[in-house]
Amino acid sequence: MKKDRQIFPYVVIIKQKSRRRVEMLGLITSLVFLLILVQRIFEYPNTRIINLLVFISVSGMIIYYIRNFFSRKKLSLRPVYIVAALSLFLIPPMNWLMLFFVIMALLEKFALTPEEIGFNDEQIVFNGLVPKKIRWTELNNVILKDGIITLDFKNDRLIQKETDDEEEEDEDATEEEFNEYCAARVRIDGLAD
Repeated sequence: MKKDRQIFPYVVIIKQKSRRRVEMLGLITSLVFLLILVQRIFEYPNTRIINLLVFISVSGMIIYYIRNFFSRKKLSLRPVYIVAALSLFLIPPMNWLMLFFVIMALLEKFALTPEEIGFNDEQIVFNGLVPKKIRWTELNNVILKDGIITLDFKNDRLIQKETDDEEEEDEDATEEEFNEYCAARVRIDGLAD
């Protein structure tokens, strides 16, 4: 959604609260893969050299990721998952474990994709596996204040989410511009009812 400014003139990025947990799970899963490699190095001598090379490269990647994790930098362990899946697929035995790492890579991609809310003249769209669409006619008010986006529905439902201020500061509109746009859309579509 961030790349489609013509379709969504305003995009609000929601703060991810579970990112650190996903990253920690990825690091633990990567360490489990290293244990699998150690077991394969000692148990299967005919593939020892290949498994040792994979172990060294993955160890280097994990050390880099651990350093970034403790530096509070955002990270993705998808490269480790891909190397794990490929090595498990190409070097028997335990080929079936490849599926686990492929699934982990896909789940991580989904879990680390920031939630975005796109606003255009027709509707509001929450990104996701199945995008959720809200018509302006369903709303009483939409306001962004102090890093909190609030959607107030006519049926007395309320959605409040904390926004992520770190994303693309140079392209951000001011809160006043955004709130004026939303107030105008609610007013125009309120008159259309």
